[in-house]
Amino acid sequence: MNDCIFRNRIWFLVMLFLLSFASQLTAKNLNTTNEISLTALKVDNAVRFIGVDSRTPQFSWELKTSRRNVKQTAYQLLVAESPEQLAANDGNIWNSGKVRSAESAGVLYRGRTLESRKRYYWKVIWWGLDNTKVESTTEYFETGLLHQSDWSGDWVGFPSGWIGRVHYFRRVFSFQKEIARARAYVAGIGYSEMEINGKKVNDHVLDPATSDFAKTIYYSTYDIKEYLKKDNVVVIAVAPGWYGMPKLRMQMEFYFTDGTMEVINSSSIRNVTLGPVQSAGVLDGEVYDARQEKPEWNLPSDTIIKGLPSQHWGVAPVLEAPGGKMASQQLEPIRVVESFKPVSIKEIKPGIFIMDAGQNMAGWVALKVKGERGQKITLKFAETLYPDGTVNQENLRTAWATDTYILKGGVTEQWEPRFTYHGFRYMQIEGWPGTPSVDDLTVRKVRSDVEEAGQFSSSNDLLNRIYQMVKRTEAANLHSIPTDCPQRDERMGWLNDLTVRIEQAMYNFNLHRFYAKYIQDICDTQTENGEITDTAPYKVGGKPADPVSVSFLLLALKSYEYYGNTEIIRKNYSYMKAWVDYLTTRTNKAGILEYSYYGDWSPPAEFGAKGHSYGALSVNTPGDLMSTGYLYYSARVMSKLAEVLGNVDDQHKYEQLATNTMNAFNTKFWDESKGGYGTNNQSCNSFAIFLGAPAKERLPRVVTNLVRDVKERGYHLTTGNLCTKYLLEALTEHGELETAYKIATQTTYPSWGYMLANGATTLWERWEYETGGSMNSHNHPMMGSVGSWLYKYIAGILPNIEAPGFGKLVLRPYIPNDLQNARATYQSVKGEVSSAWKKTKGAIEYQVTIPPNAVATVYIPTKDVKSVTENGRPVSKTEDIRFVRVEGASAVYEVGSGNYAFRSKW
Repeated sequence: MNDCIFRNRIWFLVMLFLLSFASQLTAKNLNTTNEISLTALKVDNAVRFIGVDSRTPQFSWELKTSRRNVKQTAYQLLVAESPEQLAANDGNIWNSGKVRSAESAGVLYRGRTLESRKRYYWKVIWWGLDNTKVESTTEYFETGLLHQSDWSGDWVGFPSGWIGRVHYFRRVFSFQKEIARARAYVAGIGYSEMEINGKKVNDHVLDPATSDFAKTIYYSTYDIKEYLKKDNVVVIAVAPGWYGMPKLRMQMEFYFTDGTMEVINSSSIRNVTLGPVQSAGVLDGEVYDARQEKPEWNLPSDTIIKGLPSQHWGVAPVLEAPGGKMASQQLEPIRVVESFKPVSIKEIKPGIFIMDAGQNMAGWVALKVKGERGQKITLKFAETLYPDGTVNQENLRTAWATDTYILKGGVTEQWEPRFTYHGFRYMQIEGWPGTPSVDDLTVRKVRSDVEEAGQFSSSNDLLNRIYQMVKRTEAANLHSIPTDCPQRDERMGWLNDLTVRIEQAMYNFNLHRFYAKYIQDICDTQTENGEITDTAPYKVGGKPADPVSVSFLLLALKSYEYYGNTEIIRKNYSYMKAWVDYLTTRTNKAGILEYSYYGDWSPPAEFGAKGHSYGALSVNTPGDLMSTGYLYYSARVMSKLAEVLGNVDDQHKYEQLATNTMNAFNTKFWDESKGGYGTNNQSCNSFAIFLGAPAKERLPRVVTNLVRDVKERGYHLTTGNLCTKYLLEALTEHGELETAYKIATQTTYPSWGYMLANGATTLWERWEYETGGSMNSHNHPMMGSVGSWLYKYIAGILPNIEAPGFGKLVLRPYIPNDLQNARATYQSVKGEVSSAWKKTKGAIEYQVTIPPNAVATVYIPTKDVKSVTENGRPVSKTEDIRFVRVEGASAVYEVGSGNYAFRSKW
């Protein structure tokens, strides 16, 4: 009997323990789930995107958690026609099933064929280590007009008159039914704005995106339900923009609660007239006559039109189509992204005032003014001033860059332009009634509304100012294409500049959608034999493009490396391949690619050609050396792109091309007597090192020559737009960090510090301060590769292409002697990456953040690997940190996601 009682007690205690343990496990799983959430759910890299244009859109998400070493082991994507179906886990459009994969970006849709104009609902179910399961919230996306046949409206305009003027199209309409949903699909080219019942639809400006209208025409999709009443009037203003002759194609679709729908398209919008915007040119500015405003246009009645056609209203005929394929605008729209007051307004002559925005930028100025009817105010924009204080517009060349506002009088009036933008710091005001004050003017920054991706700061204020100058310049040159400058008669997307600009721009801004659009612009320039052009959309420049335009391929490669986007490679592969194949047809028998237009463009003036090519063509850096080097680089990139797609034959083909081209490069340009390449200058040697041209036994001589040249010039560079990037990187990677740092922090000519010392707030086009009517932009990003050097080397943040989209990354800071600390953050597609180091007495403190679902190789600067601690504990006793090796002056570890605080002897 006692044994039975004993056994019962033991059994009771065991059951109690098991119940307690199970309860703890349940609590642990609940806590784990609560600690992890799914955020930033995107389709084609946009949240709740209306107007998706792809039949196979890409899905992505991020993880948010304070836990360490969080990894995705599987996911399930569900897409449904309704939120109710999705809540019941009925993915009737697509159920991916449980996919064992760490992918959380670039996940392609594989479900039923998507329909035009339809909203879909989706969510992600996520699994992590220890079988943790998390479910996302419900999100949605909506397709645009996926088929060309979805368009019912014609192109309309008024080609017989009003050349170069802004055209206003007007249509009255009404409904007797309740509206459930309403959309407008608008392609007003060059630029357009839609108003319904007197209110502007959306906050876009300079819409739609610039393109080659003969190849691709972008339209915007607007949700217009909130603007509608029973009786309505729509007015669409269309400006020449980059197209030249205003044309409109549009359709509004109305869906009613009774299940019916109605379409109003451009074919039924025949009333066209002129209005208060008298003229609007991208380069010349805008003229606005407020006396011509017509409030009666906003009345939903056609009684205001007395006969048609008449003295004031014309009949808009159907026009010949521009020729391009209609495509939904997939990149971020251009918007006013910042507004602020000028730093000063001064009267320099009677009635002439100069406004200083305090920085060079792109955008315009909004006015608040009161005066007599007919008073004309003239606003002239410029980057620099003459000695007498007036604006110097010489470097704008043929661009007028002048806005004019004519007052209607009697009330306080507010105005800003709609169909132009300017690159400027200063604005000259003439004709202002009385004296303008700072409160009367508001400066508007205008650009493609891409999100900021990175931030950098350090103990060296000069480096901080250089970083800000580079980032500000890049921001001023994002207007649906990566322009070369925002101020003069150009504003083109130059591929040679972009070759060394891509990485800097990607660290500073999220350009996932922007670059996917721009690579299409380049494809649109391609001819049947594979040639592309120097600018895209093509306006000026060489045909075929200079071989330095490897940016075409890098847009795809870097989008894969940084964003995990494989589709950008797949979609554009044949075009990129055709370009590289074309280049091979231009080589001579020795394998040298001889044609060259720009090469290492715009070195310091003493190294430029005198009397032609704006003095910007390097006389010491052979064009065929640059072209052949870039053929090798293009072949190497093409081989990698082929590898990503699993195209083994092409991978080997371009590997062989790269090998043959490098052999030709070394045979032609290696100078054994000098121990360098080409003319043995900084450009030739740094480019050769970047390419990996010197054999192991040659490399020390090349580096020695490079360093000697820099030192002999007092730590000044002699490079142009391309090789400036390679100079800093080659020196840093080959043991000459201090030499690179001295170049970067130089304050005398030529240097970035020299620009700042002479009042620059954005990068100059040249190393010299020039203001005449030549190649003298003061807001030009092609010299901005120092920006990527700050992120990649001083902060040490690098993606690992073997696990694209920051699935794997490298954190490897280089520590200059004179720098006490540095910090950078980068918003990757996995989440935030941060790298922050500082020197303390005898030690380096290094704090890093690795996003969930990522693994980092972390280099801890140290003089004693045994001294490395994490959060006060020996690193050997810290979970999620695996020692790999000692390399140079660093201990190398593999580290899982999370926040870490390292300290090491230094």
